Amino acid sequence: MPEEFKHIVRIAGKDLSGGKQVQMALSDLKGVNISYARAVAYVASVDPFTKLGELSQQQIELVEKILKNPADHGIPGWMLNRRKDFETGRDLHLVGTDVDISVRSDIGRERRIRSRRGIRHELGLPVRGQRTRTTGRKGLVVGVKRKEVRIREEAAKPARGKREKAESKEEKG
Repeated sequence: MPEEFKHIVRIAGKDLSGGKQVQMALSDLKGVNISYARAVAYVASVDPFTKLGELSQQQIELVEKILKNPADHGIPGWMLNRRKDFETGRDLHLVGTDVDISVRSDIGRERRIRSRRGIRHELGLPVRGQRTRTTGRKGLVVGVKRKEVRIREEAAKPARGKREKAESKEEKG
């Protein structure tokens, strides 16, 4: 007897739509693109174009197991998103919140060792060599004040200062 259609399938800690194709549904996971999702489906001997909700529970468990340990199931190292991990030295593929945690720890390590990239992360500047002469100006006023406006502002500053001094003398006296 065929199993009933599952509208929501939970894989790697995220609810995926059962109405999507396997490769498209797996690519909704953070850290999984379409080509990697298709490779996982082929290794699990599942047609990547079938609906995710049509898979049996054993096939879903196999897909999840392959997502956790892809190198053990024959997925080549060049497809993995974290090759030669800093702490373990192994080729890993991170999925879901593990991606965010590892990126945060990498940035923290670079800040700790005071590398060029770490310093630029601290200062909020572009890290990957983008130009900063004209772009990346967050919140700053861009442009040059006209000469007349600048002169009026400078003339208004001392007048305000004199008024404040006179008011403070009246309060004291």
